[in-house]
Amino acid sequence: MRICTLAIFFFFCLALRSFGQTIAATEYSKETAYPVSMYKAATSQSQNLYNGRQYYVYDNRSEEHQFFEFRKWHNGVLMYDGQRFDSIPMLYDIFKDEVIIKHFNGDHILLQSEKIDYFYVDNHTFERLEAGKDINEQMRTGFYDVLYNGKTRTIVRRVKQRQEKIVDKMVIALYPQKNNFFIRKGDRYHGVSSKKSAFNLFPEYKKELRKVLKDQKIKYRKNREVAIVTIVETYDKLARP
Repeated sequence: MRICTLAIFFFFCLALRSFGQTIAATEYSKETAYPVSMYKAATSQSQNLYNGRQYYVYDNRSEEHQFFEFRKWHNGVLMYDGQRFDSIPMLYDIFKDEVIIKHFNGDHILLQSEKIDYFYVDNHTFERLEAGKDINEQMRTGFYDVLYNGKTRTIVRRVKQRQEKIVDKMVIALYPQKNNFFIRKGDRYHGVSSKKSAFNLFPEYKKELRKVLKDQKIKYRKNREVAIVTIVETYDKLARP
């Protein structure tokens, strides 16, 4: 009888311990479920961002480069596939009109251009504009630097052409840059190159616009970008109803 009682007590203790372990496991599962779900939600967007093809830097030994402004990585802001990403190391290859970001493991990832709404780097905002939709039909779809975003919008298409020269029997790549400026007046963009072409867009205010450039000592040929923005911004102020 005593042996039977001890046996019952032993099995009761085992059952009680097993029940306690089950409760503890359940509580631990509840505690960890929320952080795991948070991690999955946070990384799902990053996985989408870093899901592009690998980019290989070409002509990396040349004295000139194919990138906008700098050859080094700069942190920027990116609107990609409907999601905003901050402090992303990026490069803008303006020869190929492609955006590259740096993966955590050091790889260079080429983004899908059609998924990029805009990116901001080195104090420049580039928007992807589609021909026939956002810009004129004859203009090229791609990234445009927004210089002035007022009523009379001003954008510039920055491009580089690849050239070669031979030095000591070695081929050296050169990348001269060209900037194509466009001013939107009404519902159309107009290409602007010379000072005359800029003034001709606003014939009723030519005198006032010339005076502004003169007063601010802005030389069109030496600083065309600043001159065009000043002309357009001044026009918006003069034409304001």
